[in-house]
Amino acid sequence: MTAKAQRSSATTASRLEGVVAGLQEAALYEQRWNALSAQIDDAAGTFASRLVVASGVGGVPDFLFSRALWRGETVEEIERLYLEDYAIRDERVDRTDRMPLGCVLHNTEILTEEEQKKSPVYCDFLPCVGSNNQVCVRMRGLYGTDIIWVLTARAGRDWSSEQTGAVEHLLPHVRHFVRVRQALAAADARESSLIGLLNRSGLAVLHLDQGGCVLEANAPARELLAAGDRILQRDRQLRARSPDTDAQLGRLLSACCRKGVGGSMTIHPRGESADRAPLLLCACPVPPDLTSFDSRGVFAQILLTRLGDAPSVDTRQVARLYDLTPTESRVAGLLAEGRTVSEIAASMGRGGSTIRWHVKNLHSKLGVHRQADLVRLVLATAAATPAE
Repeated sequence: MTAKAQRSSATTASRLEGVVAGLQEAALYEQRWNALSAQIDDAAGTFASRLVVASGVGGVPDFLFSRALWRGETVEEIERLYLEDYAIRDERVDRTDRMPLGCVLHNTEILTEEEQKKSPVYCDFLPCVGSNNQVCVRMRGLYGTDIIWVLTARAGRDWSSEQTGAVEHLLPHVRHFVRVRQALAAADARESSLIGLLNRSGLAVLHLDQGGCVLEANAPARELLAAGDRILQRDRQLRARSPDTDAQLGRLLSACCRKGVGGSMTIHPRGESADRAPLLLCACPVPPDLTSFDSRGVFAQILLTRLGDAPSVDTRQVARLYDLTPTESRVAGLLAEGRTVSEIAASMGRGGSTIRWHVKNLHSKLGVHRQADLVRLVLATAAATPAE
């Protein structure tokens, strides 16, 4: 080895040591990941990367977290373009669960020769936004997930053994970083989740996974399930007492959890219950938040309300804080009470498109992207409003 090569090797080793130390810190302080990604680029001879957490349960995986960085800087437009237009056409995605764990693979080892000539991602998207000279590696995450790490080098340069060696050296440390972030995000989500807020609001709420299994339920929801005269839990699944109602409930929850289609239904009590009020069940799909490491897999939020007994949400504080119009404030409150867009439109005498326009404005003013986050913020602000 020449003196120049020895100096280069020593520099790489020193950089890798710094990255490993940084990954240990970033596991507890996620905001350090972006700057650390730039250090990884320096150590591995790359200029961009993508870190993905995906569901690892057969078939085409769902992205639960995704962050693309260019020299440590976020590239939101490129990220959005990929997720919205190209991810579904990326041949590599549906091969994720067949990639050997911990094996650094170049794009040319994943794609066939024919795909390397015609792939819209490999031939068009990647060269346009940087380079298709990438390596990909799959690692095992928590909660049945896969971690996919993609690193991009300059076009026209072969990956050296030193580069791939640097990536391999970092794999266990990157895996540890993601796993710790997943665990901490899940714990934080449980601690400060919508469940705690709804306990104070009086609404009954449950979170379901993609298979419709109950992940968590707050105290009012547990009381309704324990009563069992309208709805109950059997083998972690929500069931209705009436066979016909149970079949309808099954279809509603399946559409919400598996297809992202919300809806509502009324469930009447059976038996000798003293409380004869029907129960309104609202199923709200929860799209994955790709900016959070929380990959527990909450796919549906279920709100249960006795008809005629729904607690109203005080939106005066949120209206003042975010400069909402009276109509926006009312829509926000009704959403927080579990009403669907169509129900809000009917109650206000407006069209569904008008209500959706108001919801879009609410997302913009409150700085959120998902209806579940909007509800959480409204309830949190309402709960913090002092009684007059």
